[in-house]
Amino acid sequence: MSRGPFPLWSFREDVYIEPVPQRSVVVVHSRWEDTTLPSPRPAVLEAMRRMSLGPISLGNVVLEDHDRRELAALLDRLHHLVVRSFGLDQEQPLISVIPLTQQARFRLPETPLAHPVRLSRFALIRTDGNHCSIESPLSLHRVILHRPDAMAQLGELMRPAVPAEQATDSVITYLMAAGMAVQAEEGDPFQPVRFAEDCDPALVAWSPFDLMFHTRSTLGRHDHDFGATYPLGEQRAVEPVVKPGSAEAAISLPRPAWDRLVAADPQLTTAVEAAEPGHRHAGRPLTAEKLGELLYRAARVRALIGSSLESSATATSDRPYASSGGRYELELYAIIDRCAGIPRGVFHYDPFGHRLEPIPADPAGADELLQTGRVAANLAGTPSALLFITARFRRVSWKYDGMSYALVLKNVGALSQTLSLVSTAMRLSVCRMDIGDTDTAPRVFGLDWRVESSVGGFVIGHHAGPDVEGPAERYAVNDDDWAARARAMLT
Repeated sequence: MSRGPFPLWSFREDVYIEPVPQRSVVVVHSRWEDTTLPSPRPAVLEAMRRMSLGPISLGNVVLEDHDRRELAALLDRLHHLVVRSFGLDQEQPLISVIPLTQQARFRLPETPLAHPVRLSRFALIRTDGNHCSIESPLSLHRVILHRPDAMAQLGELMRPAVPAEQATDSVITYLMAAGMAVQAEEGDPFQPVRFAEDCDPALVAWSPFDLMFHTRSTLGRHDHDFGATYPLGEQRAVEPVVKPGSAEAAISLPRPAWDRLVAADPQLTTAVEAAEPGHRHAGRPLTAEKLGELLYRAARVRALIGSSLESSATATSDRPYASSGGRYELELYAIIDRCAGIPRGVFHYDPFGHRLEPIPADPAGADELLQTGRVAANLAGTPSALLFITARFRRVSWKYDGMSYALVLKNVGALSQTLSLVSTAMRLSVCRMDIGDTDTAPRVFGLDWRVESSVGGFVIGHHAGPDVEGPAERYAVNDDDWAARARAMLT
């Protein structure tokens, strides 16, 4: 068998070619649109049909010059549906480049590579057990590496170097055309090589993982399944609406009275404006009444929807904070150090029964988390109580594809805002813990971090006035006095 290189052509796997002879047209069906074209010459139509079955060498099916011109014009129009592959034989490609959006455009370098090339720092490689794929948030293509000898060529790209293979058809040039490999800018040969992506002001603030997470949890730059697709099966509910707990030894929490809240609570504008970023926690212990009121107002289950059973997995719930799709996957755990009416320990909050369920946690781990809270809130001693937010991930990923973890983080923001506003209205002081812990917190709470893990937290205590240090300088903008007036109303 002759050795290549062989450029190979195919359509995306979701493309279907439908000739309609009675109308003298051919319809090209794809995930994005149905394109109706005038019926091409028989050789061109045969090439399209074979491309829909897998990679082919066009020279084997299109022999006449006029057919080649017609096919080239047609494929240029359908560029976003065309998979470009490259191989050393005509049977098995080494590499394939798949367009991900309608804007994807594949162009090989026109001249041999004269400057050093390396793998883009944004390129992420993974395997599905059969092939390796490379994706980048900066690229509108996905690269599939079909064979080990294609993987071996990535070794040349670990550090900048001028490729030994100078042909414009090669694994490296296909990686460059796909945006997975980048070429150095022309510069002084006695100075270190310089790559545009390393000094682009739009990119220097992004890590590869953050930028990939951003692009893959939104629409527009990928072709992954996305939205309420029920990836685990619509009838396969994997998480109940309320996390199962144990009533044994549970501590019932006090519930606030509606009439008292309505009479004593500040207006929403007051609670919003009175929140302050820098404040001190009072040293006196929290109380069961205060903690119970905070949890009841911010996080209880108000109603079950679709089923009266809290163990139901098909039901949703209604709670005081917003949650995408009514999933309410977030859980609250309390680490109590000093709280009148509640013993020192670690507890899970049951939002259905409004009670704290004791967890037999390692005291050393609980103390470690309390120290984390002390540092976060800049306290002299340990805080009265910590609230940790965890997420039961499958409660969301059972329904949503591509966006599930992004929704979890948005729901954390909604719960955090509700806890903050209620705390301000109650004259409590809270400090949000922005750094989660996917090791210590799940271990203390007895969780498998892959199933349920920490995604946020709060230090809770009594309010003791503004931070003695205060901000270095403050410049009044847009009714800055509202905040001071609101705080005065809460004293």
